Amino acid sequence: MSDGRLDIDAARRLVEDISKNLATLPKDSAKHVELRAEVEELKAMLGEADAHPPVIEDKMRSVHSLFGRATSELQADGIRAGIFLREIGRMLGLD
Repeated sequence: MSDGRLDIDAARRLVEDISKNLATLPKDSAKHVELRAEVEELKAMLGEADAHPPVIEDKMRSVHSLFGRATSELQADGIRAGIFLREIGRMLGLD
């Protein structure tokens, strides 16, 4: 069971993985610019020798929130794309 304390080493590993994954996305993607910046800021905070867990937890919440918004936007984009594909298929007699 968790004792409620932030595991800084686990947070560092997670943020490093997130940063690597974000690096594979297109660099000109406006949706990801803010997220990349927040993750890099969090990564820098975690790299400090005297990392302060409450501040890091706040930044992690911010990153979590940005991921949530990005997820919602991507889902909405996917739904719109599905609607367009269905309509194109219907017009071509594929549906």
